[in-house]
Order: sequence, then C-alpha cells, then structure tokens
Amino acid sequence: MFPPSITNLLLQEGQRFQINNNFVEALGTGIICCVASARGGKTSLAYVMLDYVIRYTKRPVILDSFPQKVIDEGVPDHWKGRVFNTPFSQIATVNEPAVWLVDDSGTHYNSRDSMGGGKLLARTAGILSHFGGGMTVIFTTQLLSGVDVSFFRYTNMATIIRYVDSDVLKHERSEWKELVQEGQYQLNRVSSGRCLDYFWSGKDRQLVRVHFPDWLNKKVDPIKADLMSRPMRYHTVEDKERMIKGGSKAVRKSKTDKLKENMTESQAQE
Repeated sequence: MFPPSITNLLLQEGQRFQINNNFVEALGTGIICCVASARGGKTSLAYVMLDYVIRYTKRPVILDSFPQKVIDEGVPDHWKGRVFNTPFSQIATVNEPAVWLVDDSGTHYNSRDSMGGGKLLARTAGILSHFGGGMTVIFTTQLLSGVDVSFFRYTNMATIIRYVDSDVLKHERSEWKELVQEGQYQLNRVSSGRCLDYFWSGKDRQLVRVHFPDWLNKKVDPIKADLMSRPMRYHTVEDKERMIKGGSKAVRKSKTDKLKENMTESQAQE
C-alpha cells in the first residue's frame, strides 16, 4: 500500500514487513513529511496513512490540537477509541508509541516563531524514539522553507511530494528545491491539475497511486468529509486567534484594546 520508507515508519517498532521478498523489522519512529500547496491533498493522504496504522497496528493516533467536534463527529467508526487530540506540546505526557498528525505546520510551527512551536518540533525530533517506545510524526506543510530546518536533521525521515504551485516553489529552500521539482516532474508524467491521484516518494524515488476511502468522499457524506478535510475551521474564534498569534498562549491585547478597557473602567468608577 505504501513504499518501504513510509511503511517503515507507520508500523510499530519490530513489526515485520516485506521488501523485495525479504522480511525486515520496522523502525517505527521518525518523520513522514508531506509537502503540497493548499487543497493539494496533504491532509487526505495523511488520513489514508493513519487508517493504515489503525488497521494494521495497535498504535494510538493523535491529531494534534484538532477540534473535539472533529474527533466526536468526523472520524470513521472504526477509528473510535483509537484517536485523540492531545496538543503536540504535551508529547511528554504520552506513554505509548503514538503516530501524530501535525497538520498545516507552516502556521503552527513556523521557522520564524523563535520561541514557539517551531523550536518545540526541533527539540523533540531527535528524541522521538525515546518517547512512548518510539513515535512517528506525519507532518504536513505547504513549503519546507516555512519550517525550522533543525526538525529534519536529527531523525529518520521519509518525504512525500504532492502538487506544489510553481509560484510557491520559487521560494523553497535550496536543499529541498530539487527534490520538490523532481516530484512535480514525475507527477505531471502520469497526472494533471493538482495530481490528487498520485504522490512522489522522495526516499524511494517512486510514484505511488492514492486510493481514497469512501469516508473522505463528499458525495457519500458531505458533513463528515468537510469535518475531516478542513478540521481547523471548526475551532472557536478564540482558538483560531491563538493559533495565528502565538500558539497555546493567550492572545495579547493591543494597546488600543487596553486603552479602551482602562477608559471603560474609569467611566465605571465615576
């Protein structure tokens, strides 16, 4: 269903799988990085990988900071009881070999966020194998240049390339640009448009066809499909502001807001 570099990280450590008629034991810890432009099928493909985890392993799945509404109403029935929405910042509290989905990471874990989620990812990358007996992070982003480069230096990694807009590709990091360009060339050989029916596995140098399950099909259940394909829209306004303005910390009020509050308090005292 997936090429070796990806299967190696999705299965739990020690699970056996076959490569070229030989059985090997899965590493079960590292980063699977999926790169695509907006509406390029990053999240949908991540769900297909998570479905593989749920069907063929006993690993828990964690959808980083997903709204509870998505967990309760969006996930398919056979995922129930296996899926949680623990924030990645609380990774140390998880004592099982979890598979995390850290989605749209260019927003949550931006490389310019010097004190926030970007540094959190970089610090944990090298010790993923020590948490809960070994963890895997499926990490989606629109551009690798938006992510702290330290995150990719200290652990095993498999890279998935999907459709990336040519104008966006111009701004990719030099060390990744050739890989992303190769992926676009290979995808356009077999598909067109946003190339949603294939992805390029950079480590395996292999085109892989994608088969999406019915529970992601808008024609089958449009409400559930929307919950899963655009989960962040179901956050409260306050949560969305925290995501944009500073992670899990409270949103800081502007000087104008503080001045208005002080004026209101003064008027109330008078």
